[in-house]
Amino acid sequence: MNSYVGIDVSKDELVVHVLPEELNRTFLNHANGLVELLGWLLPLECSRIVFEASGGYERDLLEVLHRAGLEAVRLPARRPRDLARALGLKAKTDAIDARVLALAAQLLPAPPTPPLAPAVQILREWLQLRRALIGERDNHRRRLQQMRHGPAQACLRELIDHLQQRIAQIEGPLRQALAQCPQALAAAPGLGPILRATLAARLPELGQLNRRQVAALVGLAPYNRDSGQWRGQRRISGGRSDVRRVLYMATWAAIRARSPLAQTYQRLCAAGKPPKLAVTACMRKYLTMLNAMARDQAPWAPPPVQPG
Repeated sequence: MNSYVGIDVSKDELVVHVLPEELNRTFLNHANGLVELLGWLLPLECSRIVFEASGGYERDLLEVLHRAGLEAVRLPARRPRDLARALGLKAKTDAIDARVLALAAQLLPAPPTPPLAPAVQILREWLQLRRALIGERDNHRRRLQQMRHGPAQACLRELIDHLQQRIAQIEGPLRQALAQCPQALAAAPGLGPILRATLAARLPELGQLNRRQVAALVGLAPYNRDSGQWRGQRRISGGRSDVRRVLYMATWAAIRARSPLAQTYQRLCAAGKPPKLAVTACMRKYLTMLNAMARDQAPWAPPPVQPG
């Protein structure tokens, strides 16, 4: 009998539920605990093992399961949560979460999750640090606008300057980490080091999916909102917001650089499309081009811009 396993991951513990046997066990989330978990799972003939992304606490678990040849799937927390709502489960405990994840292993389609290469993991950590420092700096900048007391303003400006220096210091190690990633893209209009690093670290699937799949993964695929005779406006939803945020800025840079995206943007605006919708369409087109570059291991070679 094939088994479906859900694992609720925390810093210290791994709470496990197995279906259809309805087995439950808890293991410590460290090296010895992972060895015990693996010894317990292997005789069960596991079809799929599902757990949530847990801020990195699931990283060692994923690597151990992958080395053992078990099909491990890491899901974003939103999908098991939506499944629990659909099942009418209002209570929340680690044991309940583990059982919901086992149900997700049975019911929700998702491909296996490969572990990240060491170079990609290092790059991702530098990006996370940079994003955290930028967020802290921007929070202080907003706070500064509300302050009126001179000495307090000076103290806050000093802190902002310090954070800005730390952000600048990260650029060197980040570029070095990017150079170690073999899947990093070549140069293209708007494709600066931050977008290249973000795509390498946060979108390793680039080049392995078709254009619709990669657009959905980033959250740039428009979804229908129709009912009967009513036709609603299609909207994008979900996806990896950090990739989408950096891609938005890069798309504007590519538009200003008079790349083919500029012609697309102007044509959509001339057709009466709102600027926000036009730039979203350009983001999707830009992502499609980058996906083709990664797939074919080719340089940037868009069609020439037609004179207007």
